[in-house]
Amino acid sequence: MIMNYVFPATMERNALSGRYIVIFPDLPGLICQGETQEDAYHDAELSLGIHLYHMEKDNKPIPKASDPADWPKREGAEIIVLEADTLEVRQAIDRKKVPKNIMIPKWLKDLGEENKVNFAKILKEGVMAELGISE
Repeated sequence: MIMNYVFPATMERNALSGRYIVIFPDLPGLICQGETQEDAYHDAELSLGIHLYHMEKDNKPIPKASDPADWPKREGAEIIVLEADTLEVRQAIDRKKVPKNIMIPKWLKDLGEENKVNFAKILKEGVMAELGISE
């Protein structure tokens, strides 16, 4: 399960508005902008993570990043490279708690309750360890 992505994009200044525009050729429809280069870069990085998170959630295939050398050259456009960690996006967006019923032997349930075991905490920590995820 890949959750870290690197995608190149182009950044250029719009002659009419003066704003900086970021376009992801590998992800049609993902276009970002900002008043400054820093604003545009930050918006693009955030938008990339959210866009890829929704693609994962909808089981849409995420394309492989292409080589910017193969892109048509646009006057004044610079190539930038952005990273996205969809696990971070997932953790920020999906904060609600949901029930998960499990079956364990009665003796283990009783013994755990007698010893005030936090079953939910153990399950959460176990699943995170199994997936190699840290908080």
